[in-house]
Amino acid sequence: MITTFKKGSGLSAVLGLAIAAASHGAAADCSYSISNEWSSGYTAEITVTNDGNSTVNGWDVNWQYNSNQLTNSWNAQISGSNPYTATDMGWNGTLQPGQSVSFGFQGNKNGGSAEQPTLEGTLCDGGTSSSSASSVASSVASSEAQSSSVSSAPDGEGLQCNWYGTTYSLCSDTQSGWGYEDGESCVSRTTCESQPAPYGVVGGNNSSSESSVASSVSSSVSSSVSSSVSSSVSSSVSSSASSASSSAPDGDYVRVDNPFEGTQMYVNPMWSENAMARPGGEAIANEPSAVWMDRRGAITDGIGLKGHLDEALNQGAETFMFVVYNLPNRDCAALASNGELRISENGFQLYQDEYIAPIKEILSLPKYSDLHIVAIIEVDSLPNLVTNLDEPDCQEAAGPGGYADGIQHALNELGDLPNVYSYVDIAHSGWLGWSDNFSEAVQLIGDTVKGTEKGVDSIAGYVTNSANYTPLEEPYLPDPSLQVGGQPVRSASFYEWNPYFGELEFAQDWRDAMIQNGFPSDIGMLIDTGRNGWGGPDRPTGVSDSSDLDTYVDESRIDRRYHRGNWCNQPGGVGERPQANPAPGIDAYVWVKPQGESDGISTADFEPDPNDPAKQHDPMCGPDENNPDAGVPTGALPNAPHAGRWFPEAFDLLLDNAYPPLD
Repeated sequence: MITTFKKGSGLSAVLGLAIAAASHGAAADCSYSISNEWSSGYTAEITVTNDGNSTVNGWDVNWQYNSNQLTNSWNAQISGSNPYTATDMGWNGTLQPGQSVSFGFQGNKNGGSAEQPTLEGTLCDGGTSSSSASSVASSVASSEAQSSSVSSAPDGEGLQCNWYGTTYSLCSDTQSGWGYEDGESCVSRTTCESQPAPYGVVGGNNSSSESSVASSVSSSVSSSVSSSVSSSVSSSVSSSASSASSSAPDGDYVRVDNPFEGTQMYVNPMWSENAMARPGGEAIANEPSAVWMDRRGAITDGIGLKGHLDEALNQGAETFMFVVYNLPNRDCAALASNGELRISENGFQLYQDEYIAPIKEILSLPKYSDLHIVAIIEVDSLPNLVTNLDEPDCQEAAGPGGYADGIQHALNELGDLPNVYSYVDIAHSGWLGWSDNFSEAVQLIGDTVKGTEKGVDSIAGYVTNSANYTPLEEPYLPDPSLQVGGQPVRSASFYEWNPYFGELEFAQDWRDAMIQNGFPSDIGMLIDTGRNGWGGPDRPTGVSDSSDLDTYVDESRIDRRYHRGNWCNQPGGVGERPQANPAPGIDAYVWVKPQGESDGISTADFEPDPNDPAKQHDPMCGPDENNPDAGVPTGALPNAPHAGRWFPEAFDLLLDNAYPPLD
């Protein structure tokens, strides 16, 4: 639901707007909208549009509630406590004539209803009274029109050279202050310097396609502060060149082999804001990562799935990645991410009716039909049925209404949508790399996919290392069979005879095994590289000269965990940046798990997560505890919150240990 209010609506709270103009003649139109509402809270947005004929430099907004209370915000700096003051974040403070900026926030209703403020202030004069209650699905037309109107330079020829809050020395126009860009080159009255690719672009050169039309960046869920287009400008997000490359002339979507190739990916603005707030975080704040739908409430809470998809349209993104993660008996062999649904409590039916069904309904909206929507399917689920059937929860998950049934249902439903690309999770090499585990997993997971309505064609591929830390390869341990001290390297305590030391070879061999198992030859693989860089000052720089096998391995390996089974809040490092086609058979390196989101709470003395009360403390997340299977320390970081919550100390460490190093 979106309910919009402008000046004159006569509601209880009061909103004031102050804008500093670069010259006389600046004016602003401002509106307030409730984008989502639930029993205890809501999300809302305030949009400010420069309706004048001169530049606005800096803005602030003030408002007050009777009883509502804000809990978090994005795209503005919020201060005060009823009344509140929102100020621009610098990068979204300049508004050219016709441009808009929006910022959002989440509120607590405190037992009442969501309050909608009356807009006041001289720069808001002239606003018309408007009150409507409509679905998020019906709001995109106005958002697109607004995005079009605010994207153009005053003469309609180009856009500012700025990407989601970071201004680069791309192009400049000394007369108007507007710059124009066309990928690698400039057009019309401008000068250029070399520049990075626009944020979120994977697969290299974006200038070879008119998809640069879609390189716009929004500073909010519903409108764009500044965008970037080629010299051939389209008037709306929906007519971006992504449709030219993936849609037939009659508008029917045509599937592509690799949904990441040459596309601009969605950047989650909430995660980006958290990243930007940390020292050095701007180095990765504009990188794309997955949005997690880890419970039914996640579909609508905050900006919700619709809000993220609408923001993807506003950004001009062509590929949107999200995680399907809510199977009954989820996380059956651990405690940190226990899910809300139980098989014994009608969980499978709830999964179908209250989780997959609303996700499908949202993804089916026509306005998203040109997006490549990548679905990461149920992290760590089926691998648990290979190795952890001694756990009662996993035994139950191996039966009716469990993991196989749930995944097949998700693939069947998402398979009805031609623009959805499903990648089934297969854990990582440190879990399934042993030959028995590997072959059993290929059979189990292959049979699960084959049992869907579309069989092997129901998926685009598989994804490895989701939310894990296993490196792509061990550069100083390239040969698992190399003899050291009379024993093969793979027999060292750290590897325990597992022949796979890294994810790249494991993923490529998995792909080959699946093709041999009857899957199409164009099947692709994804690898999560968000936290597997293992750089920093402790990264080895060469091969050990020790003749003792374990010492040789420990001094040569870049993976510095005490044990490969340690999975909770490890001191890894930001890995390879998202990119398409990085190696044969690999569709993309992606960031499934956003850096800075906790794997699990570190203390056994904890308060339940109000959104996910099933989440518990797992001993693997205790910094002073041992891995019960290996008898070595867990290596988990202290002071960690519940799984999925923002963990700034971990984010800082991942930045410090990035490899390749960050600029």
